[in-house]
Amino acid sequence: MSSDSDKVVFDEAVTQPDKTVLFQSKKWTYINDNSSNGGVFTGQLQFNLNTLANLNQWSDLSQALIQFPVQLRITNTGAAATTTSINQRMATIKNGFRQFVDSAQITIGGTTIQSAQIYLNTDTTFKILTEWSLSELHNWGPSLGITLDDYQLAPDGTSTYTSLDNLPLATSVSAVTGFTLPTASNPGFKTRAQFINNTSNTKDATTILNGIINNAPLLGKGSVNYTQGAVAVGNDVFTLMTLATVRLKDISDCCAKLPPLKNLKGFIYLNYNSGRYVLTTGASGAINGVTAATALYGHTHPGMLGTTGTGFGTTASTWQFTADVCGTATNGCTVPFVSARCYVPYYVASADVDRALTQTKSIRYLERFVTSFYIDRLQSFSGTISPGIVNPKRVTHSDADRRCRQRSNSWLRYSGQFVKRS
Repeated sequence: MSSDSDKVVFDEAVTQPDKTVLFQSKKWTYINDNSSNGGVFTGQLQFNLNTLANLNQWSDLSQALIQFPVQLRITNTGAAATTTSINQRMATIKNGFRQFVDSAQITIGGTTIQSAQIYLNTDTTFKILTEWSLSELHNWGPSLGITLDDYQLAPDGTSTYTSLDNLPLATSVSAVTGFTLPTASNPGFKTRAQFINNTSNTKDATTILNGIINNAPLLGKGSVNYTQGAVAVGNDVFTLMTLATVRLKDISDCCAKLPPLKNLKGFIYLNYNSGRYVLTTGASGAINGVTAATALYGHTHPGMLGTTGTGFGTTASTWQFTADVCGTATNGCTVPFVSARCYVPYYVASADVDRALTQTKSIRYLERFVTSFYIDRLQSFSGTISPGIVNPKRVTHSDADRRCRQRSNSWLRYSGQFVKRS
C-alpha cells in the first residue's frame, strides 16, 4: 500500500500546472493635449485622464510618456548681416527634455497627489544624477535627450586647467555664464546635437558624408534649417524643431509608485519653461555677450547655444535666441504632430483575474514644497518655512539643495522638500 507521500508525488506528476496569466496583452493609447490650438501653446499642457476610464482596463501611469513639440530659433533683430560659420549644431537643448518642464500638478480620482512646484526640472535632474544606473542612461538617454555634460579642454590646449576642479572662478563664473564655456569641449552637448540636430541642408558636411557612405541622401525632412549667407532683419538664421519626450515617472515620484489602476480618472497639468536671450556679435562674428534674458513662461531657458570658434561668422548685429514649446512649422522645419500627447500603456486582464484585482484602493503621496527667498549680500535674513500641508500625519524635511547662486546683486537659496506620508 502506497504512502501518502507517494500519492502527493503521483498527483503532482499527472496534474497540469496552473497556467493562469494575469494579463492577456499590453496595449498603448494616447491622450491629446486639450489646451493648444494648431500648434500654439500658452504656457501649460493639459491632459484629461478620464479617457482611460472609458477603456475599462488597467492603466499604468508609471510607464507613461509625454511628448510635445519644441522649437529653438536664432533670429536677426539688429541689422542686415552675412553669416559664414552657422551650422546644424549652432544650438541644441540643455541636458534632457525635462528642462522644458517647470512644474506639474497631477490629480487622480479627485485627489491632488502632486501640486505644482516650480523648478521641477532642477529637482528631476538631481534625481536622475543620483538614482539612474548606467544601463538606464544607455537605454533611455537618447530618447529623453539626456547626456552627461562635462567641461574638457582639448589635449593640445595651452591652458593649465583641465577641468572644473582647477578652473579659475573668474573663468567659470562671469556676466554671461553659460555662453563662455566652449561647447566643443563638452561631450554632452556634442552627443545631444548629433542625435537631435538632423538636417537635409546640402551645405552641411554631415549630410554630404551620409551621402558618400550610404550612397544616398538623408531621407525625409531635417529637424534643423540654417542660413549661410545674407540674413535680413527679422529672419531666422537657425531653426530647430523636434519632439521632446519626458517620462512621467521622472517628474513625479507619485506616479512612479502607482500600480496599474482600473477606471482611472484625473488630470495632468504641465507648466513649461520657455525663454529668450538677446545677444550681440562683433565685426568678426564672435559672440560678445548677452544683453537681456526674458522668461516667456516658467523660470529657466531650456536651450543651449554653441559658442565655439568664430561664432556666427557674421558682421555686427543683434540676435534673439528663443527656446519654446511650439508646433507651428517655421523656416522649412516641422514636426510629425503639432499637439502634445500623453502615451499610457494599459493591460487587458482575464475575467477571473479582473474580478480578483478589482478593489478599492487608497493613494499615498509625497509632497514637494519649494520656498524661495532672496538675501542681499552682507545682510542677514530670518524667516519661517512652512510645508503648506493641512493636517499632516507625518512630515519630514530633507534638504534638496543648499547651494546658493548669484542672481544680479542678490543670493537665492532654495529650501528643501517636505515629505508627507498619509
